[in-house]
Amino acid sequence: MEALAQVLSCPVCLELFTPPVLLLSCTHNFCKKCLDEVLIHQNCTHINGQFSCPMCRKVIHLRGRGLTGLPRNTLVESILEKFKYELENLHSREQNHLSQICKEHGEIMNLLCLTEDKPVCAICKLFGDHESHSVAKISNVYAERKSRLVKDLDWMFQQSQCAEQAKKDIEEKMDDLTNTIADVKAMIDGVGASLLKGIQWRMSELKAKLGKDYSAKLEKLQLVANELQVPSHLHHQMKTLLEKHSNAVCFLQEVKLLRSKIEKCIERNPLQEDTKYCNISVSQYFKDLIRGIHITHYVSSDSEEIIASSNEPSEVFRPYYPAFSFSDEISNESFCQKVLEFFQKSNKVMEDITQKVPSSDGTGATNGTHFSLDTESSSRLKPTYE
Repeated sequence: MEALAQVLSCPVCLELFTPPVLLLSCTHNFCKKCLDEVLIHQNCTHINGQFSCPMCRKVIHLRGRGLTGLPRNTLVESILEKFKYELENLHSREQNHLSQICKEHGEIMNLLCLTEDKPVCAICKLFGDHESHSVAKISNVYAERKSRLVKDLDWMFQQSQCAEQAKKDIEEKMDDLTNTIADVKAMIDGVGASLLKGIQWRMSELKAKLGKDYSAKLEKLQLVANELQVPSHLHHQMKTLLEKHSNAVCFLQEVKLLRSKIEKCIERNPLQEDTKYCNISVSQYFKDLIRGIHITHYVSSDSEEIIASSNEPSEVFRPYYPAFSFSDEISNESFCQKVLEFFQKSNKVMEDITQKVPSSDGTGATNGTHFSLDTESSSRLKPTYE
């Protein structure tokens, strides 16, 4: 190999040829970059110039094309490419061999210390630090652990498949959570704008709570999503190790690291994470918003036309003469449901209608309609006209 490397070396830089390799008429080969330096050194700057071969001093004429007119030695380049390939393989085999040699005694490590779970040589067992430790043939342990890794690989593949599906479900929940927070904010703004200034602090409090609730639940879902990526990563590492390990020693060393990761994955098992409580309830926030308030007049609107003609949803829920009285009672469940349905219906109309609907007098103004609770039954919304 050394003799061949010398033949494939440039006489100028004394290194292996760097393609393109140019062949002079005197049959000597040089790197193109080295010939560029030779031309500069010999003050040959014209394309019709001439220079002397650094090896035999024969005069070489460029003939009007400079160095681009000199032929390339493709045979040498082909041999050089194969030589570099073989050189890399030789280096890889040497490294593979050295990785199986005991650094302390220079012997091949053909035993595995079961006490410390590390490869050792025979001298380490007979006279070294592992004399009192239990050992086994590294070939037997290699076969057994490789077989176990194959089984773990199958299990991890199944976990990875389940994790991918669970991750998709988590992402859908995250999207739903993001969409829900917009609806909740719209409900809080719309309903809260119709309440007295006395409950404005409650609106701010609920928004802050909503932000924390959203952040906490989104963070939990993100953590679960990240945990669900662990089986896929471990599966890829295990598969790569199984297919591309260079020797038994390296394999056992890598398997030892993977085992701890696999055990942690088995202990945590992200697929068992409960995410059913990671939702935000619009109705619960609405109940908290109007808790302790008895509403006698609610929405000021003139049917659905004012909804279509409003620039902002909050304008629909702004009453002309609000009348609120506070009490310790919780708002009627049926009333809450009807208000939510009205709020959702208003939002849908706002999305569907893009043009304002003019009023009957052509001015764009609308007559006021107030939805109020029936004094005899707090479960009904009753429209009144002024």
